[in-house]
Amino acid sequence: MTGNESTTQSGFTLLELLVALSIFAVMSVMVFGGLREVVNVRAATDKHTSRLTELQLAFMNFSRDTRQLVNRTVRGEYGDRLSVLQSTDIGKYRLELIRGGHPNPAGLNRSSLQRIAYGVEDNKLYRYRWNVLDRAEDSLPVRTLMLTDINGFNLRFLGRVEQPGELQNNQWLTAWPPQTDGEGVDVFPQAIEVTFELDDWGRFTRLFIFPDV
Repeated sequence: MTGNESTTQSGFTLLELLVALSIFAVMSVMVFGGLREVVNVRAATDKHTSRLTELQLAFMNFSRDTRQLVNRTVRGEYGDRLSVLQSTDIGKYRLELIRGGHPNPAGLNRSSLQRIAYGVEDNKLYRYRWNVLDRAEDSLPVRTLMLTDINGFNLRFLGRVEQPGELQNNQWLTAWPPQTDGEGVDVFPQAIEVTFELDDWGRFTRLFIFPDV
């Protein structure tokens, strides 16, 4: 190496570093924003799917219970006779019925019938079932949550038979059994209309056909 030769060193200037950092910052913000949007969309989709599943399961249980209605009267907590199917706007249970098809794989000494009820507590729809048909004062139901954030739960019943009194064929009633002048206590509707008022999705109505019992 001669004295006239010099070593040349190359590198980034301060301006180039600032430009590179600026580009990196902009790209980071864009990537973070896109990732956040993907996460938000995924969370909204999961919430929507969970809500839809909840609603479908509630209607599915109604369908199963109404299709397996059985003509068997029961006794209430105080020994009073209860109809096979009954619904009122008063009290804890909005709808009560007797259904069959209660599986018994263990062969236990119990009936294949079940007493089922639906009711709303604290803006939540619950399904209740009892281990006995004729209840005593200490007979407590097993409660299963069906729907959350529910503002309304309305029922209508389509009359089946012609007879003197208030019940007429194809007449819609908001309570069951109807008040009639006939001797029969247990008359059954053709169908039940179930309406849910949800906080987030509004109103949903389904019609369920009862079997001939």
